Amino acid sequence: MNRTVSTSAIVFGLLLAGNVQAASASKEQLYNGQSIHGRTVSQVANARVVDVSAQKSLNVDCGETVTFKKGSQTFTWKFESASHRVVDLRAIAPAGFSDASLMVYVSRNEAERS
Repeated sequence: MNRTVSTSAIVFGLLLAGNVQAASASKEQLYNGQSIHGRTVSQVANARVVDVSAQKSLNVDCGETVTFKKGSQTFTWKFESASHRVVDLRAIAPAGFSDASLMVYVSRNEAERS
């Protein structure tokens, strides 16, 4: 009986750990699977361009589109934040884009401030 209880406890623990990991990953996503911080978009002509090697932090307004550049690599992100909180660029950048932390502070835009 002891062995049965131990095995059951181990199985339950593994299932619980898997659910906790899935829940923490989904905190950064909406129910449709998109990021709570916005979305990637095609490069936009009027987007602000930020060289990530020259920045440690960045202030943006919700709704703003920013093209991030690292050497010859670029990606463009439209900040449509559900929570207007800080996000580490590594959380939204394509895999391998940057190893360094760049904190992006998302504030409410003019229409949201009233």
